[in-house]
Parts: sequence; structure tokens; C-alpha cells
Amino acid sequence: MEYSNAVLEATPERATKLLMGIGAVAAVRTLMAGAGMTDDDILEGRALLLDVLAAPRKTAGAPADTDDARAQRAATGELDQWDEPNYARHGAALRRRFPDVHEYVFKDLSPSTGTAAVQGVATFLARIDALENGTDPDRAATKQGDKKAVAFLATRGLDKAERKRLKGLVDVALGPTSPLPETIDLPEAARRREALVKLRGWFDEWATTARAVVKKRSYLIRLGLASRKAPQRKPATTPATPTATPPRPAEPVEETGGADLQ
Repeated sequence: MEYSNAVLEATPERATKLLMGIGAVAAVRTLMAGAGMTDDDILEGRALLLDVLAAPRKTAGAPADTDDARAQRAATGELDQWDEPNYARHGAALRRRFPDVHEYVFKDLSPSTGTAAVQGVATFLARIDALENGTDPDRAATKQGDKKAVAFLATRGLDKAERKRLKGLVDVALGPTSPLPETIDLPEAARRREALVKLRGWFDEWATTARAVVKKRSYLIRLGLASRKAPQRKPATTPATPTATPPRPAEPVEETGGADLQ
């Protein structure tokens, strides 16, 4: 039979429960013996289970990552760490000396994390370039002051070399990465699957037999072939509504005729 990986990987636990249940309950062992299970069959199941447990679980060979994917993560992490302290210090310097430049550079821009940080730094650098080159038509009247602001930032560490380094990190963080190579099934993986298939065949035979001859539900639960039923809740009882007692009629009052009583 063809088994899915999920079915095969669940088999060792199920086989363990079956073997332990047969060994622990004498009545079950008697029923299974009557259905043809010998000591050799039990020993076979145990050997198949131990073979599976000894087989390697993971395949080796195909890397779980690529060099450019690791470089992309590293670049993203570095830009993520760069934006908050540098936005703060460069922003403070511009706010004091070039307030209009500060408003332009930091409009809708704040420290972020992950890919948002990469996009933020890219925006920051693009705006600095526009100030330096005078390419923003909306700032045609402030070109000289804009160039002075960029030159001032260079004295604070944001010179052309630093901007070039940051642009390189942005390119790596936003750039494409090569796909992972196809996973190769190694001999170790094939051997484990073969061991699982053999164990599953043994389990299917004797689990089917147990379901046919073991009728007591608690035994089947012990073998891992049935599950406990969820307890049923009793319906909530509504307290009886007390019957209203009709009021007693008032006693008739004798008329005294207005006479004085002694």
C-alpha cells in the first residue's frame, strides 16, 4: 500500500500503544492469541519499531538556506538597527539649523522594523540625494540651502561613503534571492521510510485483528484503537415555580348598631 508521510510518522506512537496494551492486559493477550498472534509476532513488531526509532529522521545535504538569503536578512537587520538612533540625531541637528529641510526629509518618516525599516531608509536616502542634486522641482528656490544642509550632515557622519554603504544594504535587503536547491532524497531517508512502511504493515494487520476480537471499549482505548467519549452534560433543571396561594376572603364583621358595649 501507498502511505502518506503523515500516516507513516504517526505509526511508531500507535504501534507502541498497541504493543504495550497487549502486554499489559492478560485478557487482551488471550484474545489476540486466540486470533493467531504468537510471541514471534510480538517480537517482530518490537523489532520493527526499534528499527524505525534507530533510523535517522532528517535528511542531510540540501541546505535550508542560501547565501544571498542570509545576506538579505543581515542587511535588513542592520538597517533596522540603524534607523532609530540616526533618525534621532540627524533629525535633531536639522530641526535646529535647517527646519525646512527637516520637515522635507522626515515628512511621514519614523523608525520602523523589518522591511518597513528598509523602505524608510531608502526614502531617507532618496530625499537626501534630491536635496544634494536639486532634482525636486518643489524646492527649486531653496537649492543653495539644501546643499548646505547635506554638507552639514556629512560633517555628522552622513557623508557620501556612508550613504553609499547604506544604499548597498538597501539593495541587498530589497534584492531577489536565489531559490533553494531541490531536496534530494538520501539513502538514510529512504531507509527510514522503508522501515516505517514495514512497521505500518505489521500495525495494520494486528490493529485490524484486535478490532475484530476485542469488544470491550476500555481494552480498545488501552490499545490506542478507540478514544474516550466526552462526558455528556446533564440538562440544567429549572426550579419549579411555586404555586401562588389565593388570598383568603376577609371574615365578615358583625354590625354593633352603634350601641355602647360595656
